[in-house]
Amino acid sequence: RAEVTQKSDGLYPVYRTRQHAVTQEEMVSLLEQLLPAPTSVTIPVETKADWQQSYQEWLDDLMEQQAWVAAGKPQDGVDRDEAMMSAEEIDRISKEYQRLIAEAPEELETTPVSDFSGLKLNEGARVYELADGSKATVEAMAYSSFMSVEVFKGCSGSGYIYYQYTHEREKALGEVKPFLTVKMDRARAEEALQRELDRLGFSDFTVSRAAPANLCVRGRNDGQRPQSAGWGFQLRRSYGGYPLSAVSFMDSRALLYGDQDALAYNRPIPDEMLEIFVDENGLQAIRCLNPKDMVSLESENVELLPFEQVQMRIKNSLAAGMDAAKLDQPIPCTIYRLLLTPCTVRVKDSDDYYEMPCWVVFFTWNDGQADLIDNPQVMQEALIINAVDGSIVHGEYGY
Repeated sequence: RAEVTQKSDGLYPVYRTRQHAVTQEEMVSLLEQLLPAPTSVTIPVETKADWQQSYQEWLDDLMEQQAWVAAGKPQDGVDRDEAMMSAEEIDRISKEYQRLIAEAPEELETTPVSDFSGLKLNEGARVYELADGSKATVEAMAYSSFMSVEVFKGCSGSGYIYYQYTHEREKALGEVKPFLTVKMDRARAEEALQRELDRLGFSDFTVSRAAPANLCVRGRNDGQRPQSAGWGFQLRRSYGGYPLSAVSFMDSRALLYGDQDALAYNRPIPDEMLEIFVDENGLQAIRCLNPKDMVSLESENVELLPFEQVQMRIKNSLAAGMDAAKLDQPIPCTIYRLLLTPCTVRVKDSDDYYEMPCWVVFFTWNDGQADLIDNPQVMQEALIINAVDGSIVHGEYGY
């Protein structure tokens, strides 16, 4: 029997939303709330030493390939003789590295500043020296299908949140990376998180996933080492108190959604999300991804399709996927969870979208793997069905 999760009060609102273009003023305001005043800023670029190290790493890899070919041995199941670059290609890449080394600066240039007003979209990461002597890396990006504002305290390069479950999975695969032990318990981390959400104006966001994590820094000079141990939280706007998934899910690769041309105009904006890292000193990192505006409440309680019809739609969709694959015999399919939660559906020929109730159907083609439920390490396969009209919703393209 599949677990069924839905709202306890039985009310299903529908919101009209649209992508929010973050302004310069909003970026500056967020930074002023998060960080002490800056005293200087550095724009990280590759220095001569960085490019020389990259060049040497490339040469080392090239020599390893040549040694394998000379020994007549394949590597990783690949015939290295066939994969080996020609002398002309090696010469071209060598000259390109030499050009980059010659044109790169000896050292990074630091500029005095008194505020964050110089931060611009799509200009890469900036490292700020702050009035309290600490550093923070800030980056703001905005493209047609992606927008983010990212702040990492204590990092002299672009930061990232490295989750314990990712570390354990990589360690099991033989990849050894440093990881600081997380001693902070979740209750204290969530208390600190809620204080920060209220202060920053994000109180309408709800935790969709939480796990022990390290705040790490990218960049050759920092060696990708962890800076702090704490908790990483992923949060989504609650949109009327719907239950949210604690795991990531993707559209089923086994199902059909129509041809590409018919789907293009329904491409929705990506999910709005906050990713926050909290340690003993409070909020240390925040990523604001794909912010949205709630334009209006379209319905306080939309009428949903009867559940029996939803079940039939699920059955037909999965059967159609198997038929399209032209299988010799049906594959066992286990449905282990049905979650009624808001998903983004685009309004045709518009920049507006609906946040409306949809059934997310978690399933696996391999019988007996229902232990995937709420496993944060696995991107789970799902079928998404509009709970109002029964249409299949494609998370990347819309209907």
